[in-house]
Amino acid sequence: MKLVRALYDGRKILPLEPVGARSKTEVIVVFPDEENTAVAPVARKLLRGSGKGERLASELLKSRREDILLEEKSG
Repeated sequence: MKLVRALYDGRKILPLEPVGARSKTEVIVVFPDEENTAVAPVARKLLRGSGKGERLASELLKSRREDILLEEKSG
């Protein structure tokens, strides 16, 4: 999964950096809650340790290696 910063002008989403994905790609758009910027640290604290025993770190690293390989092939 990639993260790309963008601006929303009320009609379109305008990337602020190269997207690096093929056209017609499904995306998930998240609008941060600007009124309550303290939510992220609280959420991280609540989630810490919730995936113990599920090998989440190794699965994340494996997924990232696969992403890098795909980026190298398409780039």
